[in-house]
Amino acid sequence: MGLTDRLNIKLMEKMRKTNALHYYKEYKENQWKDRETLVEDQRQAFQKLIHHTYDQVPFYQDYMKEHGLTPQSFESLESIQQLPIVGKETMKRHKQKMLANNIEEIGAEEKRTGGSTGEPLKYYVPKLSHSIMWANIWRGWNVTGYKPGDKIAVLAGGSLLSSFDYKRQIYYYLNNWIPFSSYDMSEETMENYITELQKDQVNYLYGYSSSTYELANHILKKGLRVPLNGVITTSEVLLPHYREAIEKAFSCKVFDQYGANDGGVTAFECDQHEGMHIGMERCYVEIIDEEGNPVPDGEEGRILLTDLTNEAMPFIRYEVGDYGAINREPCACGRGLIRFTHIKGRKQEFIYANGGRKVHGGFFSTTFRQYDEVEQFQVVQDKVGAVQIKLKLADRSFESKLEDIKQTIASQADLDSVEITLTEQFEKTKGGKHKFVINNVEEQS
Repeated sequence: MGLTDRLNIKLMEKMRKTNALHYYKEYKENQWKDRETLVEDQRQAFQKLIHHTYDQVPFYQDYMKEHGLTPQSFESLESIQQLPIVGKETMKRHKQKMLANNIEEIGAEEKRTGGSTGEPLKYYVPKLSHSIMWANIWRGWNVTGYKPGDKIAVLAGGSLLSSFDYKRQIYYYLNNWIPFSSYDMSEETMENYITELQKDQVNYLYGYSSSTYELANHILKKGLRVPLNGVITTSEVLLPHYREAIEKAFSCKVFDQYGANDGGVTAFECDQHEGMHIGMERCYVEIIDEEGNPVPDGEEGRILLTDLTNEAMPFIRYEVGDYGAINREPCACGRGLIRFTHIKGRKQEFIYANGGRKVHGGFFSTTFRQYDEVEQFQVVQDKVGAVQIKLKLADRSFESKLEDIKQTIASQADLDSVEITLTEQFEKTKGGKHKFVINNVEEQS
């Protein structure tokens, strides 16, 4: 990384008003602290958050007073179990009461979840949380040798590459990102991606697991190899055959990451590839069973997240919608950070457009998350070039916009038929989870 790249990163930080580089340097050291020190740091951050919510957040003020709780009731991390489990529905229903009375002083920024479970959520995070998020992401990327400012290709959709307008292009340039859209994974587009990876001397690739797998498969079918220093996958489950193909195509190791900015979690694989280390500085993680009881380490359950840094709109015991398990045993790498053993959920699928072209499911979450009137959605495909979209609306007057939305989706995704149905009934997985894309078409070669 040259001087220009370092200066660009600092300029980007100044533009978005973050201090991620500072925390990145701090957290690179933090990860080697002993477990007891990291847990004590968490406990102190949790107590600070509890005092703040008791003083400033109406939802928690009311709850604690109703149940006879005070900040002194929360001396340990485990005492968090006295507070309610909240999900997106609760956050939406009590949104105004979830906001801190002093949110203007905190200087929060509005964000939206990508809607991987079909239920987008508008929320707020302070610049501190945003800075720590990027510090944790960069720390995970650093396992490959990456340093902030190094050139990296980003193969993704709306959750990482929100647009390609002039303003965002400047942002990508300052980050030294080469943006690859996952919405168009046609052979012609993938050929262009390969060319850019080779000509720009890119050493790193960060992308959606399924999209990175599609690109790797294309490379292997062409009998090629595109050597990189490291590939980082995110946003979806990294299946074993995904990892195998990606490592073969790019002649390097794959490092998986997991993140949920609304819940404050970032987790990354180290070179042992035995789970993902959790960014404990920002997030406290619980695993519970279907009745809401804690489960033993190593046992799979529902993931609850508490963002220890978000005082603007606290996410406490937030159910992100995924399942996983925790391992607190020491890792051979020497890091003190606890690990997820695995994550189940957030697997986004493709739909097939005309000519068998694949369109990433994230296209639909990006489309619908901009509308507050859309509470939930699900996309079903039974034949190539056609989809049925189920919508649950908070405001039925939004129906007047549906025809235009259908035409926009058909045009942008290259579909012959887009049908929209209003409903409150959605197909669930065996585990009771909502799938936002259901593709019943046989895989296209």
